[in-house]
Amino acid sequence: MPALSPTMEEGTLAKWLVKAGDTVRSGDIIAEIETDKATMEVEAVDEGVIDALLVDEGTEGVKVNAPIARMREDKEAAATESPTPPPTRQVAVQPAPGPPEASATVPPAARAPPADPDLPVGTTFTRTTVRDALRNAMAEEMRRDERVFLMGEEVAQYQGAYK
Repeated sequence: MPALSPTMEEGTLAKWLVKAGDTVRSGDIIAEIETDKATMEVEAVDEGVIDALLVDEGTEGVKVNAPIARMREDKEAAATESPTPPPTRQVAVQPAPGPPEASATVPPAARAPPADPDLPVGTTFTRTTVRDALRNAMAEEMRRDERVFLMGEEVAQYQGAYK
């Protein structure tokens, strides 16, 4: 269970977005965690195959740093039957803010950007997360103007929601 803030001690594993046998890449959203303050998405830091989900959906009071899933490094290890089980490790995860994007369940063809007469012809769009968009905008403004700075909860040392 990842810590979503320096004071967090436990949370509720609200929803799994993966199942045993799924291949995950670094940055994939694998679960939703609820605290008394927010519901957050959890991202995989490592790449591999989910070997087992160790905590059921809806489990309350899951302690920070408690293992919530087990992952193995490659799919071939699972396909090859051997007398010894493949090596496993705990899933390393980082939280990502906010609810999942509604567009994530919509087919790409149905996600065409709305027609906007104010946009120049040939404007392209890039898929990004809210966290990355906010982080990039904050960094851009701080580089542009030395009078702009960021202060608040979980900034810098704790690498809060916007890293």
